[in-house]
Amino acid sequence: MKPVLIGAAVLLAAIAFYVGMGDRAIMNILILIMIYGYWGVAWNLAAGYTGLMSLGHALFAGTGAYTVAYMYSAHGMSPWISAWIGVALAAVMALVIGALCFRFRVKGHYFGLLTLACAEVAYLSASASRPLGRSDGLSLDFAHWGWGYLQFREKWPYAVIAAILLIAVLVIGRLLLTMRVGYYWRALRDNEEAAEALGIPAFRYKLLAIVISAMLTALGGAFYAQYISFVDPRSVLSVDLSIQILVFCIIGGMRTLWGPILGAALLLPLGEAIRTVLGTSLPGAPSVVYALLLIVVALALPQGLASLRIFRTEKRTTDTADPALPVAPGLGGSPL
Repeated sequence: MKPVLIGAAVLLAAIAFYVGMGDRAIMNILILIMIYGYWGVAWNLAAGYTGLMSLGHALFAGTGAYTVAYMYSAHGMSPWISAWIGVALAAVMALVIGALCFRFRVKGHYFGLLTLACAEVAYLSASASRPLGRSDGLSLDFAHWGWGYLQFREKWPYAVIAAILLIAVLVIGRLLLTMRVGYYWRALRDNEEAAEALGIPAFRYKLLAIVISAMLTALGGAFYAQYISFVDPRSVLSVDLSIQILVFCIIGGMRTLWGPILGAALLLPLGEAIRTVLGTSLPGAPSVVYALLLIVVALALPQGLASLRIFRTEKRTTDTADPALPVAPGLGGSPL
């Protein structure tokens, strides 16, 4: 847990520094880095560590965001309650999607395409739904200032909450990966047939991975809606969001907990700088730069930025065979 504690101290120091500067623009970028880094870590638990390459995680982020927005605008419900409703809904969706996919052995690219299709169905449904504001979306009016409704005039409380969420998902991820379930996930990712032959129940552990990832993603979506005070299908349900999370993870490093955060920390400020310099003259410039960086990283650093020596916080053997790997039940003591 030492790297997580060091990262937490750095985050809190950065928040305190920018609060002292009073620069709202930089604070906004810092908050977005933490939100997208959080989403990346949540996605990476399913994709990087279990091999479930989801292309539709915007479905779960949008579920959390829309639940908070709708329950507030229609019923005045606090996000402290509605966020967990969104998490539960995302868990049910992931349970249904995962059960169908894994029962019928849908895997690899086909699993990614199926999750993408589910996210697109949700996108079109929200765009046509009157209670959800159709394509205009929903706004969260600022009528309840304070911690009760997570509505603040300053940005630093949002930064503190984002930091807490990011630290929490890192701690959860680290704990899961050092438990039996984490070793089973990696075994299934590397060779599912061999893992099943050794007694690992693939259906159960893959389903657990996608459900946990979906719940964490929905919680991040709930906070994102509360932060920007507005949700619409394009911002929280579009394929752009899913691809953006994926790109951050690939560039940062998919098989590490810190990789998605590194990717977000590099690409989000870079994209903002490009938009500031070019304005509206080249609206697609950030996407072009992201694509070029993706090509460069794929060729020069296949394992992402986290593979660089200065970013390594774990032993190189962490993601490979481990002598302390738990024994699968019923194997007579044979390690995986």
